[in-house]
Amino acid sequence: MADTNYTRGEMNIEGHSDTYGGFMKFSKYGGAAIIVTLLFPILTFGAMLAWPTALLISVVIGIVIGVALKFKAQWYAVLIGSSVFLGVVIALLLMLF
Repeated sequence: MADTNYTRGEMNIEGHSDTYGGFMKFSKYGGAAIIVTLLFPILTFGAMLAWPTALLISVVIGIVIGVALKFKAQWYAVLIGSSVFLGVVIALLLMLF
């Protein structure tokens, strides 16, 4: 073996650990958001459910995912806020047409 100055366990890996933790958090929240976002149109157009029913099911499944993955309160706030916004927009569009 070649002579090296490397000694095992002395490298500072705090930056690596922070980056990995951020990536894992982004993957968890991003994956859950994609699931909930795609679930609504799948239930509405694929399963032919009424839009309020599909929205309610999507929110309930989003809450279940949040509890299962131990998400923070921001997840629930964004989930409920975006579903209320989507419900209002859809209701207004249905009134116009």
